[in-house]
Amino acid sequence: MNVLIIEDERLSRNHLKTELNRHFPDISVIGETGSVKSSIEWLKKNKADLIFMDIQLSDGLSFEIFKHVSIEAPIIFTTAYDKYAIQAFQENSIGYLLKPISRTKLKSAMDKYKNLFAKNQPSIDLQELVSYFQKNSFRQRISVQMGDRISFININEVAYFFSEETATFAVLKNGKRKIIDHSLSDLEQEINLNSFFRITRNCITNIESIASVHRYFNSRLKVDLKPPFNGELIISRVRSIAFRNWLDR
Repeated sequence: MNVLIIEDERLSRNHLKTELNRHFPDISVIGETGSVKSSIEWLKKNKADLIFMDIQLSDGLSFEIFKHVSIEAPIIFTTAYDKYAIQAFQENSIGYLLKPISRTKLKSAMDKYKNLFAKNQPSIDLQELVSYFQKNSFRQRISVQMGDRISFININEVAYFFSEETATFAVLKNGKRKIIDHSLSDLEQEINLNSFFRITRNCITNIESIASVHRYFNSRLKVDLKPPFNGELIISRVRSIAFRNWLDR
């Protein structure tokens, strides 16, 4: 069985590939992609018997792929959004694996797919699934505690998030700064990455808050934000590729 892995996190991709090679000798991983764009290009030229597909890729949701290519192979979606994904996938008869993927979960998913497709599993309602994710899977607001008082800020009011020492802040489009009880890593798993991008280790920005982008030494990029960020934001050479794809989506 020829398998394609669509996953933008290198460690997750390598882990899945290792588990497949180790425990399923009849499986051959013939392709690995990490973005919507590269997945479309691969699928236009190649075919797989089974696809493992992450939902949140470096340049958008993987559902965009289906707008450009016809996929007949069964798909096992992988996701960290267990809070929302389970209901959405069950309602649409879609196979899924929640990260981190264990050998037991992987075997169970493989057994399920062999059984379902042997019985002509009903087709996937992708439009319904996309709609579900757009409405439910992304955090819409963040709580802010000041003393005994708790207030909320809407995600669309945030210009960017940044971390400083052990604290995380949300800088609003009006320039106000709020300390929040969320790490950047947690936020990256919960906010809409079509609108936000982690440009550096300590900053996630809203696309609407990018004032300018400049070429920088050694193929890197320098980003200016609005409201102004206190310091320089230099995107690494490797990260710059994903950043450009995100801007051009």
